Amino acid sequence: MIKPSCNCGCDKKIIRLNKVSSCPVCTVSSDQLLVPNNFTTGGIWRNPATETIVVTLLNKTDTAQTVTVSVLDWQSCDQAEMPKDAFLCGESQPSLFNGTPKPLTFNIPAKKLLTVHATPQNAWLPNDSIYEVIVMYPPDPIIPSFSPGDPVIFNTWGVNNTGVPQEGNTVFHHQFQRTIFI
Repeated sequence: MIKPSCNCGCDKKIIRLNKVSSCPVCTVSSDQLLVPNNFTTGGIWRNPATETIVVTLLNKTDTAQTVTVSVLDWQSCDQAEMPKDAFLCGESQPSLFNGTPKPLTFNIPAKKLLTVHATPQNAWLPNDSIYEVIVMYPPDPIIPSFSPGDPVIFNTWGVNNTGVPQEGNTVFHHQFQRTIFI
């Protein structure tokens, strides 16, 4: 029960952050809006030598984490999803794609690394190709801090055919932007 003099805001479903008070600990109600965990690189100009877009996702928690990875080709403005292959701890996973490429949803076991390789389909078109990497995982019931609280750490590189990262195609975890998709 919340004391009448308490301004905790639990009765109004308001979460208080970084405040010290004598209020009881607020609990999250089942009808509380969840904060999405959607992150984007924004549009990235693909270096002409980039042949594969690599996304690494490290689950640093003691529980499995479900993530969705989308790599979109914006070259023709139709936001086409790129075909992908997944590797868990270096081991190739069964092909999850039959037909049209779609976002990859994967349950990463505790303390494991998932690597996703996306392949641009129109490498022969003019060098103004733009792509975007989007990473989504289940929403939090409270406003999460971007770092160090994220359960999954993700980075992306564009690499050439020998695996060398290409200039301008690297985005580290802290450079992804949190976004809300409407």
